Amino acid sequence: MKPIILSLLAAAVTLAAQAQKLAVTDFHADPSDMEAQVNPVQDLSGDPCALIKIGTTVQDMEFEGDIIKTVKNGNEYWVYIIDGANWITINTPTFTPLHYEFEPVAMKGVYLMTVEPDEGPWKRPTVTITLPAKGAGVSIGGQPSKACNSVTFNMIQCKSGNFLMGATDEQVGADNDEKPVHWARFDHDFYIGETEVSQALWEYVMGSNPSLTQDASDDLPVDNICWDDAVQFCQQLSAILGVTVRLPTEAEWEYAARGGHKATTTQYPGSNAPDEVAWYAGNSGLRSHNVHSKKPNELGIYNMAGNVWEFCLDYKNDYPKKPEANYWCQTPDKNKSRVRRGGGWDTKDKTELRTSYRRRVPQGDRQHAYGMRIVIDPQQ
Repeated sequence: MKPIILSLLAAAVTLAAQAQKLAVTDFHADPSDMEAQVNPVQDLSGDPCALIKIGTTVQDMEFEGDIIKTVKNGNEYWVYIIDGANWITINTPTFTPLHYEFEPVAMKGVYLMTVEPDEGPWKRPTVTITLPAKGAGVSIGGQPSKACNSVTFNMIQCKSGNFLMGATDEQVGADNDEKPVHWARFDHDFYIGETEVSQALWEYVMGSNPSLTQDASDDLPVDNICWDDAVQFCQQLSAILGVTVRLPTEAEWEYAARGGHKATTTQYPGSNAPDEVAWYAGNSGLRSHNVHSKKPNELGIYNMAGNVWEFCLDYKNDYPKKPEANYWCQTPDKNKSRVRRGGGWDTKDKTELRTSYRRRVPQGDRQHAYGMRIVIDPQQ
């Protein structure tokens, strides 16, 4: 995916519209496609070319590069390119030229590329954010920086919609505070962290690592934090990125855990078998694990069950009696506690790993299995 580089100026990221520009939204080899082998095109030396099939809705494309032949085939441009070529430039009457670099292609290989008008990063299913070495620029929606001490993380799109929240039929053993089952609705998309916040990301933003579980890996989740710490982290990261970073609402968390618009009916986030998706007391060795470990759910989100508990924005209180768009509980009960979700590596009862399970947490309470996940709402 071609980078969209957004400069960090005065601690703010410019998210201006990318008017009249193109973007490569996908590029990958397709070893199952035999077209370049069955109907080879030779270069000037007689060697077989590689074939790039470019799918697009954009008309009147022309190409520059180590190109031997171009064929328009329906909604695709078939571009035959020499062995070892690693770039292409796309020109059109309407859009500014797009120069795209990739790993060198192999003769007789077929590669699929998708090119569309660039609507900016916040329209994509996955947005990659790179925080490079201090003093350099931030990349949102682009390729990870290779700079020393950089930190890269992904945000997963959750599309607007509605879902049944709470103790639905598959949530066996549900507690009373998971009831009543009710409709929750979102009138716009939001983005949630592909993983829990890692220790590397926390240390980059906050300058220290409070975690009790540490090793040579920088991909463990941050732990030993409280709700107030998590909110401060979000504020600091918001200042770096220039977009609103916050904790998920309880409804957003459960919607994402259930798989959003791709949801299936499972007891745990992404599975009916907790060992597939969660680190808990029965399999964790009583410690946290890599934030990309275990099977992701339907949206590609990791560890929404187990590993570390995750804070939500809401106060812990009864569910609303009627549907309300973008709802989150801003009214504290007598304990003035917030919500934590998902269970942790020390969770003994597997029922606490269920998608609808909810627990209270005092705002200042720090524990060895308390961590967090972030949300970015481009409309805020």
